[in-house]
Amino acid sequence: MPSKNTKHHVPKPPAAVPQTVSAIAGLIAISLVLFVYERALIPIYATGPTTYLLNPILVATVVLAAVNPISISTSRNWLYTAVVLAVAPNTLYWVSVWTSRKKDPVLGPAITHATVLAPIIFLLTTSVVEAQLTWAQRKMHIPRPPLAYRVVVATLCFFVGKGMSRRVWAKHASLNNISESQILLGLAGLSWCLWIYKYSTRSPKPSKNGQNRAISLNQLKTIFVVASIAVWGATYRYLVSPVLPHPLTEPYTTPNGSITIHSAVQSVTGLIVVGEALPPRNHNGSDDQGMHSVRYLRASHSILGGVWMGSRVMVLDNADPVKDLSGKPLGDSIYSTFILQESVRLVNSTGRGKNAEWDNALLIGLGAGTSATAFIRNKVATTIIEIDPAVYDAARTYFGLPDPGPGKVFLEDARGWVERARGSIEAGKDVTQYDFVVHDCFSGGGVPEHIFTAEFWEDLKHILQPEAVVAVNFAGIPKSDSTRMVLATLEKSFVSCRAYHDLFSLIKDEQYDTEFINIVCFHSHFVLRVPITDVSNDIQVFFCTTSESPLTFRDSIKADWLGSPLRRHVMGSLAQRELNLDFIRSKDNDDNSNYVLTDAHNPLGKLQDAQGLHHWKRA
Repeated sequence: MPSKNTKHHVPKPPAAVPQTVSAIAGLIAISLVLFVYERALIPIYATGPTTYLLNPILVATVVLAAVNPISISTSRNWLYTAVVLAVAPNTLYWVSVWTSRKKDPVLGPAITHATVLAPIIFLLTTSVVEAQLTWAQRKMHIPRPPLAYRVVVATLCFFVGKGMSRRVWAKHASLNNISESQILLGLAGLSWCLWIYKYSTRSPKPSKNGQNRAISLNQLKTIFVVASIAVWGATYRYLVSPVLPHPLTEPYTTPNGSITIHSAVQSVTGLIVVGEALPPRNHNGSDDQGMHSVRYLRASHSILGGVWMGSRVMVLDNADPVKDLSGKPLGDSIYSTFILQESVRLVNSTGRGKNAEWDNALLIGLGAGTSATAFIRNKVATTIIEIDPAVYDAARTYFGLPDPGPGKVFLEDARGWVERARGSIEAGKDVTQYDFVVHDCFSGGGVPEHIFTAEFWEDLKHILQPEAVVAVNFAGIPKSDSTRMVLATLEKSFVSCRAYHDLFSLIKDEQYDTEFINIVCFHSHFVLRVPITDVSNDIQVFFCTTSESPLTFRDSIKADWLGSPLRRHVMGSLAQRELNLDFIRSKDNDDNSNYVLTDAHNPLGKLQDAQGLHHWKRA
């Protein structure tokens, strides 16, 4: 029995536990904020402009948190973090919308990074740094660890945050159904709770009668948390951004009646949106130059395709138009690039081409399904590889893509699919080999560079018929390193190439230096397409072949047009669209080999990100 004079002391809780919790919470919050921030900004600015100055601003922010001479307790810091995160959904939306109207793809995102993202990352990094400093002070018995130690901890926040954002959260499909506002406000609520927790974890002094008042403090903390949750629920609707929810539960039409959003789904390649620009309410159906009566498919910032609607649906000779799943008539494609891809069927310098015996087609990248629909309508068995399930669903529901049939759709990355198909053929299995391939994977100024290398083309050739033709889409400025690399790689893999554009006028020599172009190549084992794209959708197309015979095309006929005025125009003028590849190749033939893309040497992605700034301005 202890004597009456014995003092009852509650053991002091280990400092490492709450500080570790604070550090881990900070790191996880940093990674989630980076993930959500990029996901929200890319639909406005596209990937290239969004990421152009993102890392430098992030590095500057975490270093500033490390060298900040003012010590901020982790308790107060979590309070500040909760407040900043609570207003983040609206500040992110309104600042990014305002800066985008300035039409500067460098300064606009930079201002958004500095005013919206940087304060959040500064506070979260401070939480991690201060937690580690507290631990280091106890461990090292020093008043404040050296600056180098703090910088190392802050740098760790940057790398861990970026790594988890790209390699953890981006691969969690479950997050696709959670909005940016929900994640940011959820983090705000957790930060608020951490502040309450940190504020009330000081060891209380025992009362005169020996009773400890920690229980009452814990009860008060619990009451405060419950009350906060109630207030949070009541104010939540005022804190969310005005962005439409995704997935969208029902179509949404803007108050002025100009736009209908049919579908919005966060998916593998970003926010997949099907929208429709409606005709003015007083529109009488007459022809005008206004941008309306068009349905489009968008992946984040990139328009993947679209069709004319309503009074702008035009057909030849009263042909039946393509219809969407609800039976609504659809007009021509808004981009003639896809018609150039279809011109692969006009090749007549191969055995199958001479007899128009095209049995099997492979499409890598679907978009709105314009080319795939045409091939299927022409009775060509068509296999589709599309990495994003939401894109395929949109093409089927809103753009008239017919069912390709069982075993004809693969929703995955093309590189692995092609490698497996090659392995099956080499193992002697009965696998389809294709008469022609359309490779169309351009998106918003960027490309998946791993399917533009010499190794990929070598795998692809193994699953083709001996005289197959391939069309590959690549977008860029013609006289640029990125375009030269794609062409050099194709010409190394195949014998010869020819190029065509989709403009409604001739290409001038000076446009090779300035225009963002789509190029399509065809060869009797491979085709490339690289687009020239500005607001009028300028396109280049390369045709490449492994055949010793010169690549030639027959004239199109009425059956090729499928009742489409655009097909009649583009296919009928193919001969006038040829481009001069000497403007793209290096003048030194030996130097061209240095531009060949391989798995070990592939700067295409970085080069295209830089050109994405140009693409954003033109779009």
